[in-house]
Amino acid sequence: MKGTKTSFTCLLLFLGYVSSLPALTFVERVRDKINASRPFKMNFVQQVFIDGEMSLEENGYIVFADRTQIKWQYLHPDMKTFILENESYRFYDQENNQLIKGRIDPGNEQIIWDLLCSPSPGQSSRWEERTRTILISVNDSSGRQELKVRIDAHFLPERVEQTSANEVTTVYIFSNYQTGITLADSEFSLNLPDNVEIIEEE
Repeated sequence: MKGTKTSFTCLLLFLGYVSSLPALTFVERVRDKINASRPFKMNFVQQVFIDGEMSLEENGYIVFADRTQIKWQYLHPDMKTFILENESYRFYDQENNQLIKGRIDPGNEQIIWDLLCSPSPGQSSRWEERTRTILISVNDSSGRQELKVRIDAHFLPERVEQTSANEVTTVYIFSNYQTGITLADSEFSLNLPDNVEIIEEE
């Protein structure tokens, strides 16, 4: 996710420039960079914290065609695949041989990519200069969520911290962006065994 390193002087100039811009301007910059980079692929680490203690850590890679077509491929500790296409999703849990299918409500801003691509993300947002972080508040049916999106010098997200109303915090760390890639025709297909259990969620 991180690009090439810049000199200390250039970094100071960068921070001095961007700190004068409102948070929504930063979201627009991130959105423009995401759109200009797609399709892209990057690595991710996902950590879940409950009461301040990390209860789960997973990693893998993400393939982003556009905001309506995204694949999260989990590699460790378990093989799992989450594919979002338009408002429908498929989640395959290889260990349990289960395919879960469902739909996501339009405008659901719990998905970080949809949030960043939204023309008006969240109910409030602000820019924190010291940490190069966009702070976003989101209200939905599950309550209020707080998101901290740290961006790199190339306006791509490098760390997202999402705290839900029940105080569960999920952290995503993105790295090794590969932009403008060519996607295989089968990129968003699932090769499933004949005896897979299919679960339809409402």
